[in-house]
Formats: sequence, C-alpha cells, structure tokens
Amino acid sequence: MDKASADALFDAGRQLMDAGDYAAACKKFEASQGLDPGVGTLLNLADCYERSGRTASAWSAYRETLSTARRTNSRGHERIARERLERLTPRLSYLTIATSDPSVLVTRDGIRIEPATFGTAIPVDPGTHEILASAPGKEPFREEITISDDATKVSVQVPALTVASQSSTASAAVAATGAKDDSPRKPESDTGLGAQRILALSAGAVGVAAIATGVFFGAQAKSALSDARDHCSPYPFCSSQGKELGHQAERNATISTALFIAGGVGLAAFATLWLTAPSRAAQEPKPVAFVVTPFAVEFVARM
Repeated sequence: MDKASADALFDAGRQLMDAGDYAAACKKFEASQGLDPGVGTLLNLADCYERSGRTASAWSAYRETLSTARRTNSRGHERIARERLERLTPRLSYLTIATSDPSVLVTRDGIRIEPATFGTAIPVDPGTHEILASAPGKEPFREEITISDDATKVSVQVPALTVASQSSTASAAVAATGAKDDSPRKPESDTGLGAQRILALSAGAVGVAAIATGVFFGAQAKSALSDARDHCSPYPFCSSQGKELGHQAERNATISTALFIAGGVGLAAFATLWLTAPSRAAQEPKPVAFVVTPFAVEFVARM
C-alpha cells in the first residue's frame, strides 16, 4: 500500500475531472484505487466512467461502491451509489454472445468471455467492440459491432468454426514473416513422392498449422498485455479490468508456447522423414532448411 502516491493520484484525478479530461482522470482514479482501495475513490471512479460515457463500467463501479459502503457502514456513499445506480440502469446497453460450441475461445476486445455467459445479455460500454472466436486448427471468426446509443441491445451469433485449410495456415505463417512462399515442389523427372515423403508432408502440414495458430495466440497475448498496461498505473498496480487482461495475456501466451512446441515436433518429423526417404528421382534431393521464429515459420526447400 502506497497511501501517499494514492492520495496524489486521487487529487490529480479530481483536477482532471474539473478540467473535463475524463479519460485521463479515470486512469488516475484507477491507479489510486489500485494502490490504496477506498470507497470514496471508487465512487469518484464510477462518476468519472459515467461522465465519459462508459455506462457499463460506471454501473459496475457503482455496484462495487454500494457493496463496499454497506460493508464499511458508510451511509453517505451508500446513498449516493444507490441513487446513481437507479438513474443509470435504464441507460445500459447490452450485448448477447451466443455459440453452438461452448468449447471455443471467445473474446470481446481481447478479454476472454466466460462460457457461462454465452446467451446472456451483458452490459457493455457504448462504442466499437471486436468479437473474436478461435480454436486450434480452425478458421477464426471475427465480427465488429458498434453500440452508438444508450439502451441498445445487440446480439452476436458465433457460427461453428470451419477447419483451417493447409494452404491458409501455411499462408498465414508466410505472411507473418513477410517471406515468399517457396514451398517444396515435385521435380519434373520424379514420377511420385513415395509413402514416406507423403507421411513427411503430412507431419509438416500439422507442424505449420500448429505454429500458425501459435502466431495467432501470441498476437492475442501481446494485445491483451498492452491493454492491461493501460489499466495499470504504475505497473503492476492494476484495476480489476487490468488484472483480467493480464490473466488473459498469460493464458494466450501459454497456449501459444504449447503450439510452437507441437509445431516444432511436427517440422522435425518432416525433416527426418523427408531426408531419409529413398529418392525416386535421378538426382539426390538437396537439404531442406527450416527457420522457426517466435511468431512464424519460413519454409525453404531446394530440390
């Protein structure tokens, strides 16, 4: 607990509120609350959210203020929070996200949506929101919705995700590095690949797919971490939203790491099977080289 810093941040937040700079003021109050939680700071944060048009965030903060005020027997704060909740509730906008497959990972603005909330109308702030659904080996689903007014109700139905094609996953890996697609091609003098090389290509395709998916989750982790830092001032003193974003970044990073490991195993199997396969062409195949980077794979073959 750093009460001195928390008090200074609170005073700065009040000054910014008086000046009408609500976005900056809210960040000061969030940081102050993170350092030294207090019902007064929480009430000011809720008021700041409301003034900046973030109705759902304000509603959540007022509810937390009301609960804290009751627990600490702070009658004045309790009365104000209750009155503002009654005034704000009719203005709330709601977003309902539904999916036929509760096992997919669905995020709203980079924050994971708990499967238990699928099909339930959840209060959201007005503005533009990105809905992203993903699963390993599947084509991701993305939809951007805009909530422009108070008391708006929007629904998003996430369709069943389709299996990602080999070409799309390979293209995603190549695009991530900016490299040209120099995929191995069958020599004109060769009459066939043989069973072992077909198996090698299958292993390589699985490896590329895993790494391409790992690229996606790595990007999600980086985005969530960046958003988390916006709610942490100074880092690592974070608001509840910042902590949730931080946890989301950790989960995505773990998934990304696991996929990179699996992809590396698949590519190693490809190289072993390909290089040890009997050649059906007149010439011996030249070596196949791989470069695995933290976010993509470059596949270069010369035969």
